[in-house]
Amino acid sequence: MSGRRPIRLRLSEADPWSVMVTSFLLLAGLGVLVVATAGVAWIMLNAMAPDVLPAFSTFLAVAVGVVIAEVVLGTGLVTLGAFLYNLSAQYSGGVEIAVTEALTGPPPADARALLLMARARRRLRTHIPTRTERDRRTD
Repeated sequence: MSGRRPIRLRLSEADPWSVMVTSFLLLAGLGVLVVATAGVAWIMLNAMAPDVLPAFSTFLAVAVGVVIAEVVLGTGLVTLGAFLYNLSAQYSGGVEIAVTEALTGPPPADARALLLMARARRRLRTHIPTRTERDRRTD
């Protein structure tokens, strides 16, 4: 490995406040996407079958209510998970992560695929005539 040593990192504690803020922001962003998607879906469905769906304001109110519940409950559950992780990490020591700089080649399946692609390209080049210098000048 030419002198490279892995860096070992032990995650022994999660800051519940940071976890709560991060999960709130991620879930709020997801909620905005869900409300926008629901609005677009309502518009498309209403265009295909008018007067079948409830009013847009009712539909939007329900979507926003579901998203608010999702953000509050999701943030609470993730924060509770951080507290539970901290409790279990006191006894187990946490999670240890080893990071190295050694870059290996592609996995065997990827390497085989690259070889097959290179062979196919070579075969293709033998069957397709290349452009001559005269052809390039006429373009």
